[in-house]
Amino acid sequence: MHTLAKRIHNITPRNVRLTFENGSTVVLEMHSAEFFQEAFQAEGTNSDGTAYRLVTDGDDDPLVAGKETGDGWATAGTVDEVEPADD
Repeated sequence: MHTLAKRIHNITPRNVRLTFENGSTVVLEMHSAEFFQEAFQAEGTNSDGTAYRLVTDGDDDPLVAGKETGDGWATAGTVDEVEPADD
C-alpha cells in the first residue's frame, strides 16, 4: 500500500493537511478514502468549498491531487506529506 494514501485513510474522517511538492499546503475535510487492492481514491473539500480528488495506483506511483475548477478539473500537484490537521 502507498504510505501517504494509507496515512490519509487512517486519519479520515478527521481533517487532513496535504503538502505538495512545491511546498504549498491545503487542509481538506475528507468525505471518502478507499482502497481498491493497491489503488487508492479519496475526496475532500477545503475551507472555501473547492473539491479535491486524490489518486494513486500503488506504492510505485505518486499520490496525485486534482481540484475542481470552473472549467472542470485541474492538477493540484503531487502530495509529499500528509498529517492530521488541527484546524
